[in-house]
Amino acid sequence: MKMLDPTTPTTIFIDFTETPHVYCVPQLEFPGMVKLAYHQGPVVDPDKRDIAVSDELRESIKKYMSKKYPGLYPETAIEETCLYTVTPDGEFVLDRHPKHPNIVFACGFSGTGFKIAPAIGEELCRLVLGQPPKYNLQHFKADRFTNNLSSSKL
Repeated sequence: MKMLDPTTPTTIFIDFTETPHVYCVPQLEFPGMVKLAYHQGPVVDPDKRDIAVSDELRESIKKYMSKKYPGLYPETAIEETCLYTVTPDGEFVLDRHPKHPNIVFACGFSGTGFKIAPAIGEELCRLVLGQPPKYNLQHFKADRFTNNLSSSKL
């Protein structure tokens, strides 16, 4: 979304008062614009991602913008569809491979990977180096999907 005044400070936020959640990334990639999007939009075919946005979705964003953010033009300046994997519980996986302890992995970020990449990188590094994690990673272990792992090829 294009900013009315590009000198206005911007920040990252997620608006949980809306369904689906709306998030914003400050003017980094395109000066004078912020990225504003629904966190979980419709399921799309990766081969048809450029036609995935409906007029209904566009109108919904425009209405939201007009209501909540008068400092931005409500018309979309650049339209892109993001693709990402989503785990069953919406949380990422950060773990060591159950059969090959020399392999660590992080996946299934459900659209949040870019936003938390530095912390994930640090924890992956600590796992690779055999250091204790800085944070409690129990919630992000792959075995939380135990029923699914029994048929997995891991």
